[in-house]
Amino acid sequence: MYSDKYITYTLQDFLDDDVFVKWATGAAATDAETDTFWSSFTIVYPQQADNFRQALQFIQIYRTQEVVTAAGRKAQLWQQITQTIQEQPAAAAKVKWLRPWMKVAVAMLVVIATGMLLLNTYRKQVVDTEYGEKRTITLPDNSVVILNANSSLHYARQWDTSAPREVWIEGEAFFDVAHINKDAGHIRPYERFLVHSKGITIEVLGTSFNVKSRHGKTNIGLVTGKIKVDYAGTTNRPAIVMLPGDYVEYGGESLLRNQKLERPEKLKDWTRKEIIFTDAALEDIIETLQDNYGYTVETKDDNIRRMKIEGEINVANVDELLAVISTTLNVKVNKSSEKHLVFYLGR
Repeated sequence: MYSDKYITYTLQDFLDDDVFVKWATGAAATDAETDTFWSSFTIVYPQQADNFRQALQFIQIYRTQEVVTAAGRKAQLWQQITQTIQEQPAAAAKVKWLRPWMKVAVAMLVVIATGMLLLNTYRKQVVDTEYGEKRTITLPDNSVVILNANSSLHYARQWDTSAPREVWIEGEAFFDVAHINKDAGHIRPYERFLVHSKGITIEVLGTSFNVKSRHGKTNIGLVTGKIKVDYAGTTNRPAIVMLPGDYVEYGGESLLRNQKLERPEKLKDWTRKEIIFTDAALEDIIETLQDNYGYTVETKDDNIRRMKIEGEINVANVDELLAVISTTLNVKVNKSSEKHLVFYLGR
């Protein structure tokens, strides 16, 4: 389903796309490929994340309106839907109203409604974090995900025995997956746990691992257990089975790195409130400032990025981190604005 047309999709285009509408409303069953495509859409097309999420929100608002059984309430229901949408932000107000699919849907609700709210039938749960924010999420199977700053996690609100447990990650997250399989030789569908990220699928039974997907690369580090990493939707590239301490990095459709970590438990260090680095190059610290805290960083000399701070950095906030950089390296830090930093060699 991947196509260049989605790069230019507007909010209206999403609402005119029958396949998207059917998936978002759950009005008709979708195949696994379609479900995977839309669930991972913001990962494949990050530039379209705002329009995509506005369209989902728009449809969610529509589907959470009160359901009625009497034909005489149809006009009142439609007025309620229109009023709710008109109260949304201006970006959503550009939609051409009274789309044919919405009129048909209202008519269907009038006929088949049972008086209950449709909110519980909305299938997708989306958790986003802001810059500098970390969140801990407990999934329906009691698996725990720690979501790093500027990241997004998608999953179904309810899981059953008919399909694998699946989540989609954009950004960085640490997973502690509940082990529910009792017989390794006979794995039921719901005992499989799948993590999707930028064309990569990680299959888990019960384990703990870290996934980081930024700047066109996906890094996976295994702390405990065993996982299988494969390319989503392809069969001509070999999967990798990872054991504790294994660390891999993918870029596009290539395996860029495959190594063994001496201390894999340090993959979880970032989940604590402190800012932690070990033997970090300044380039890695700058990347964290940009990705997790929303800073833009300018360096007056490219050699600055290759400088390295030996040992462990463990600080509580960004100001303390900048102080360590200034005192450890011959680098001055100028905060030209609230979120703009300039690094230059000291004199």
